[in-house]
Amino acid sequence: MQNNRSIGDITQLAKDFSLSTAPPPANSLFWEMWNQNIVQQNAKATLNLSYLQGINSGLLDPNVYGGYNVADAYYCYNGADDYKIAANAAPSGSALEAFLLKKYDGYQKYNATFPGTWHVASAADVTPPEITKAYSQFEHNVVTQYDPVYAIIVMLPCEYLWAWLASQMNTPSPQNVYGGWITGNNDPSGSFAMGNFLVEYMAANPGKIDQKLANNIYAWANFYEYANFSAATNAEIVDPASLGLTPLPDFVPS
Repeated sequence: MQNNRSIGDITQLAKDFSLSTAPPPANSLFWEMWNQNIVQQNAKATLNLSYLQGINSGLLDPNVYGGYNVADAYYCYNGADDYKIAANAAPSGSALEAFLLKKYDGYQKYNATFPGTWHVASAADVTPPEITKAYSQFEHNVVTQYDPVYAIIVMLPCEYLWAWLASQMNTPSPQNVYGGWITGNNDPSGSFAMGNFLVEYMAANPGKIDQKLANNIYAWANFYEYANFSAATNAEIVDPASLGLTPLPDFVPS
C-alpha cells in the first residue's frame, strides 16, 4: 500500500550521483518550502481528513479507498506523460534527468497494474473529481511552462507529504487492513535525496531556481494533495485563495 505515485527506492540513483538520503541541511530549499506557514497548516488539515484518519484507525470504507485509487489513475496516467516531457528537457546524463526518468518509469509500472486491478486502461476511462483534473493540469502546466528542475519541486509534496502523514499515524495493529499504507509510506529517504540534489543543483547553478516561484509551486501542489484526499470522501475543500495561495506566473490553475 505504499504511495505508488512516489519515486520508489532511490538507493541506486543516490549512489550513482553521490546523493545523501539523510535529511537535507536545515537552511535548504527543501525545508524552506516545507516550513511555509501555508504548507504546515495544509499538512495538518490533510492529516485530520476523515480519509487519512480512516487509514490510521483501519476503519476507512474500502469503497472509498478504492474510489480514491480509481480517480487517482487519471492523475497517474497523465503524470507519466508529464515526467517524460520533463526528462526529455533535462540535461542528458544529469541527476535531474535520472530523477525524472525514474519517476516516469515508476508511473509506467504502476499504470500497468490498473487494467488488472481496477479495470481502468487509460485516463479516458476515469471520471475523476474536478479537483483531480485540476491537479493534473497544474502539474502539466508546471512541467511544460517552466525549466525541468521545477518538475522536482512539483513532485516533492507527493513524495514528502505522504511520508510525513504516515509518520504522524499510530503504529498499525495487525487488524488494520491499511497497516501497509502506514508502514509502506513512512520513509522520506527519496524526498530527502531530492532535497539534497536541490542543494547541489543550486550551488552549481546560482539563480537558476527562483525560490519565490518554487515556494508557490510547492504550496499549490501540497494544497492539491490535500484537496485530492478531501474529494475521496466528498469533504468540502477549502478555497485556496483563503489560504493565501496566488496563481503562478503565466497561467491560472483550474
